[in-house]
Parts: sequence; structure tokens; C-alpha cells
Amino acid sequence: MTRIAYRRPEDMEGRSRELTEERGNLNVYRALANAQHAFTGWMLAGRDALVSPVIPRRLRELVILRTAYLMECRYELGQHRDIARTAGVERREVEAVASESDWETAGFDVVELGVLYLTTELVTTRGVGEPLFRRVHDALGTEATVEVLMIINRYAGLALMLNALDVDLDATARLITPRTD
Repeated sequence: MTRIAYRRPEDMEGRSRELTEERGNLNVYRALANAQHAFTGWMLAGRDALVSPVIPRRLRELVILRTAYLMECRYELGQHRDIARTAGVERREVEAVASESDWETAGFDVVELGVLYLTTELVTTRGVGEPLFRRVHDALGTEATVEVLMIINRYAGLALMLNALDVDLDATARLITPRTD
């Protein structure tokens, strides 16, 4: 059970309410809306990260799942297991990313493997060695590499908040993510 009350959309200010309803009125947003002055900007940045055409949805979801697993965030894992499936991530791939399985045999391509290794190294050691960084940068380019880092940052930070607040997984709703590819 969450440690603070969820805000009801009708108790939120205009733009905060619109963004919460647009994204499915999920517990994560209703909890974070308690920080009403920072919430709208936070929501807009999150939406931009989810709809950017620079990172394919499948790769984005792999990064989110891996980050959620490493941050031990049951809310993010619960939401994004389903979302990843809609982005073309097979069930066995979801399970591999959300565990310590051997990714080499899970069917990931070379770029996905590099990004998964980068995500793991960054979240677990708080840094990335030059060879791995170069491997990902060479494969993705500068803009996409920085976006991957932004996604890791976003979901690691969100995991910390969700874990601290003990936000309840929504019973049936899943995050609404507009298609961009």
C-alpha cells in the first residue's frame, strides 16, 4: 500500500490533470502529482522520452525492463512487461532481461546486447567503461546514445521514487504509449 495518498485528477491543477488522464490515470502519476509544482515538467519530459523517434520502441522497452530489474522496482517491471510485448519483445526475451539469464542465447541482436550490457554496467557500477561505451556509441551514434542514457536515468530515478513511496501496481491499466515506429 502506498505511503502517501494518491491525488485524484479532479484535485489536480489543469495541465497536471490533463497529463495524468492522458497517460491512463495510473497510480505512479497520482502519487507523483503530490509534487504539483514539478509534476507537469516531469510528465512532459517523460512523454518525450517515450515517443522519441530516435530509439526504437523495442530497444526502449529493453532498457526500461533491464533498469527496472536492476533497481528492483516491481511497479516498473509490472507495467513494462506488458508494454514490451506490444513493442515486439518476446516473452522469453522479457524474462531474460528481467533476470540474470544468458542474453547471448535469448535472441538479441548485437546492438541490443551492447545496450543491455551498458544499462547493466551503468546501473550497477554507476559508470561505463570506454570499450563498452564506444561499442554502443559506434552502433547508435551520438543522439541515440545520449537518449539511451536519458532513458536509464529516467527509469532509475523513477524506480527510486516508486520504491520509496511503495506505489501499488495498477490492477488492470497499463501505461499508454503512443506508437512512433
